[in-house]
Amino acid sequence: MDKLDIVKEHRISLKEISQIKEELDEINEKKESWFKKKEDFKKEINDKINAIKDLKIRKDKENLELKELKKQRNRHNDAVRELVKKLKKLHKDKEKIFKDYNIKINPSKILDKITDLEKQVEIETSFEKEQKLMEQIKKLRKSYDESSKVSEILKDSEDLSRSIKESKSKADEFHKQILELTNSPSYNQFIMLSKEINELKKIQEDAFNKFIEYKNQFNNKNNQLKELLRKVKEERQEMDNDKELLRQEKEAKNQEIIEKKSKDIERKLKEKKKLTTEDLIVLQAEKNDESN
Repeated sequence: MDKLDIVKEHRISLKEISQIKEELDEINEKKESWFKKKEDFKKEINDKINAIKDLKIRKDKENLELKELKKQRNRHNDAVRELVKKLKKLHKDKEKIFKDYNIKINPSKILDKITDLEKQVEIETSFEKEQKLMEQIKKLRKSYDESSKVSEILKDSEDLSRSIKESKSKADEFHKQILELTNSPSYNQFIMLSKEINELKKIQEDAFNKFIEYKNQFNNKNNQLKELLRKVKEERQEMDNDKELLRQEKEAKNQEIIEKKSKDIERKLKEKKKLTTEDLIVLQAEKNDESN
């Protein structure tokens, strides 16, 4: 390789180094950008995980409350079922007594009738009518006494019906509280946050993969730069030890500067911009070179 080739190769290496540095800056910017995105997603995921933990604590508390509410509701529902069984049995007993004693009228109505007749006796002035009323009362009392068992059954039935109504009302109230608890926002929030975390984890993974991709690119380019710098250093040392190489390298460098300035002047002329004194000197030097 002659001296001119060494200088040319050295200049090419310097240009490559400059280009690689620019590429490294660009790759590093992208690498850091994806790293920041990955960290931002990580923080967002952690925030949502903490929110889920808080929700879980509330949810566990609600579950205990829900368990107790269901227990109370079931207890009252069981009570209703047992009371209904007893009421059905009482109805059968009542029908049997009605049949055995040939009772046609409800004992409670018999008692109401006796009360009405007694009131009539108090205001009746005719002895004959009063006697008839007393006779009716006597018969009704006998009929009522015969149906006393039915009266007891009816009273028990009323008590049972009242107890059934109360137990059913309590069971309904506990069921209402259960529905309110199961429809609480915390459950929907738990599902929503879980879904968001899963989606964010996928996005974070993509960001991490992008970061690794640009990190590898950066390392490869950096290794390439180190190799070029080593080569340029060797070339520089060789040139420093050879005056002719130094001269040619200086000329090549000056030529690069002139070529760059010439391109800037051409651009200014095309864009009809004003030329500087330095631009005019360069133009004059180019004309002199052409005339020589």
